[in-house]
Amino acid sequence: MIIVKLMGGLGNQMFEYAIGRALSLRHSTALKMDTTFLLDRTPREAGFVFRDFDLGIFNITASFATPAEVAALNKKLFDSKKADKLLRKILGKQPTYFKEPHFEFYPEIFSLGPDVYLEGYWQSEKYFKEYEAVIRQDFTFKAPLSAAAATLLAEMNNRQAVCVNVRRGDFVTNAYHGTTGLDYYKAGEALIASSIHTPHFYVFSDDVQWCEENLHFDHPTTYVSHAYAGEKFRDYLQLMTNCRHFIIPNSSFGWWAAWLSQHNGKIVVAPKQWFGEGNANTKDLLPQDWVKC
Repeated sequence: MIIVKLMGGLGNQMFEYAIGRALSLRHSTALKMDTTFLLDRTPREAGFVFRDFDLGIFNITASFATPAEVAALNKKLFDSKKADKLLRKILGKQPTYFKEPHFEFYPEIFSLGPDVYLEGYWQSEKYFKEYEAVIRQDFTFKAPLSAAAATLLAEMNNRQAVCVNVRRGDFVTNAYHGTTGLDYYKAGEALIASSIHTPHFYVFSDDVQWCEENLHFDHPTTYVSHAYAGEKFRDYLQLMTNCRHFIIPNSSFGWWAAWLSQHNGKIVVAPKQWFGEGNANTKDLLPQDWVKC
């Protein structure tokens, strides 16, 4: 059994599910999700944002782990990390709890056995690229678009629709994540316009009003209000994935919208500096054919 610890918002949960699904397929075993941390409302450090379980909008293949199943895998043979590793080596036992060691792709994950509890964010398609078709099918939407969103989608399908995703919210005051500035979006516009005739920019954001007041392009632009968002921003994400090209921020939500799009020749512009602070190695975060700006 593979159990994944769910943390963060929708985009993070999608990465966590994707690696778990890939390992479950590799080992022909069940995948289960642990929502204990995700739904725990114990007060945490200043600035922490509590999240809900959001994967229910998709046609995913997984169930929830019981406390007993979590306890069976989320354990060590010895309290000391070094001693536990040494003891397992001596006894020839695979670890049943594994925490992501660093941000970049960790290929040794594939050497783990079929019974493991995973903790981490796993933000690279390299963890699940082998099972891309399955992941794309799992991340199809359960419910159809609302009537208004379906009308907007029909309009977008007749245009060179460019998804512009702007993440603000808690990122504005979070120095670690930071926000992508207006210069970035203007540079993205120039890159898109240099290759695409008559682009039409569709702006999706957690702060649409700020975008209307501050983010202006030299091409036709539609600011997509939250009236089109749907449950847990389900319709928003579906509309975004149906765009032909993308300018995304340092957001896993935007990352998945671009990745799930299957338009041939799509251009994806993404920030070359993903985090505002820190020294995380992000070399494996963006697919090779995306444009870093």
